[in-house]
Amino acid sequence: MIDAPASFEDLIWHGQVDVGDGIVPIAMAGEGPPLILLHGWTLDWRMWLPQIVALSQCFLLVMPDRRGFGRSTAPPDLTKEAEDVERIADFLGFDRYALLGLSQGAAVVLDCAHRHGSRINSLVISGAPIPGLVERDEAIDLDRYEAWVRAGDMASMRADWSRHELMRHENPATHDLVEEILSDYDGRDLIAPSHLHGVPRDSLAHLPMPLLAMTGQSDSKWRRDCACALADIALRGELALIEGAGHLANLDNPERFNRIVADFLLKCLSHKPSSQEPVWR
Repeated sequence: MIDAPASFEDLIWHGQVDVGDGIVPIAMAGEGPPLILLHGWTLDWRMWLPQIVALSQCFLLVMPDRRGFGRSTAPPDLTKEAEDVERIADFLGFDRYALLGLSQGAAVVLDCAHRHGSRINSLVISGAPIPGLVERDEAIDLDRYEAWVRAGDMASMRADWSRHELMRHENPATHDLVEEILSDYDGRDLIAPSHLHGVPRDSLAHLPMPLLAMTGQSDSKWRRDCACALADIALRGELALIEGAGHLANLDNPERFNRIVADFLLKCLSHKPSSQEPVWR
């Protein structure tokens, strides 16, 4: 089901996709080559609002509420999200598409590329956790957060998480947006936890599509190291660090983030592979 544009200066359309065990809502904007954007943990599609005006001039943006988040009714399960992306692409009639993900959404993007790479023409990976490439050096107390959620104390959970370095956001223009999104997070995924095994190192090294690994220059050292390692090992990898930004680089410095993403994706679309370059058949 697709609804006509109704808000945000008529730029955004809303729809929903049946993924078998529930509904994944999607927000869409723009026209052109499709770009599916996957949000980070505790967030929802609205985290991409600072990208819409700039990127919708060149691309058809598709921004789902991932299962377990936002208005999605599909139960949380990270292992099913690659199939959800495929269902969205099938529903919208995409033969090929690009993927952009931030943080946990970036980990899902890598899983999509590993499992369904033949349809993906390019990847943008921002702030991804990749313990298979770099030994984890980061603490998120998920057990304590789960205990708070089970006790019905969402206020304590949200307050503690909002102070974590991964949620630091110093851009006054997006501060209220982050707080609004976090206030709607209900902890469903903590009650029914799931885990991605991660893409094997050898598989990351042989992903054939162009890949941009990026994050904010003030992101955690581990996330920056993961981005550098991914750009280095990927067959067609590139690295971009966003100045004036932390983990939520798209919110901290949207102008720079948008320009780098658009330039990379447009370059990928204009490039014709040579006979020596690997392509999916």
